[in-house]
Amino acid sequence: MPHAPDEGADDRMCPRVAAIIKAKAARLAARAGLRPQDREDLEQELALHVLERRDRFDPARGTWPAFAHRLAERFASNFLRARRAAKRDGGPLAPLTADVPGPEPGDPELPAEVARALAGLPDDLRAAAELVMAATVAEAARKLGVARSTVYARLAELTGRAEVAALADFL
Repeated sequence: MPHAPDEGADDRMCPRVAAIIKAKAARLAARAGLRPQDREDLEQELALHVLERRDRFDPARGTWPAFAHRLAERFASNFLRARRAAKRDGGPLAPLTADVPGPEPGDPELPAEVARALAGLPDDLRAAAELVMAATVAEAARKLGVARSTVYARLAELTGRAEVAALADFL
């Protein structure tokens, strides 16, 4: 049956538990890739997590610092799991570029000068330009069946041509 914490676990945080929380927050902030200024917020969340669960402490099963350490470990595990899930599910940690669609080749909204410049290019350069405007260089290379260095070489040739000056903002 849970009891009230003893041996320095009164309403305040005992120095040993405070040290456990501070160290765990620092390691967690570094592992999660958080900024240094976020460490203090994480430390407060962790302290709150421990204090909210102090009524679950049972001195017959262990010491207060050991109980607090176990709570801190579980908090860290759940925190990292939630961050990975948010990244994987495209949550708030997804890059902004994922929400912004690129222009589609042949899109009627492309400026007229860009469309004219594309039409005047040799087939290999036009294909590279259209694919890179809508996707990454790696995706363009896969679709064209060439190496990425070939796509980069074609883009370099494009930027050197006077007739594709209108494309410079899109490359």
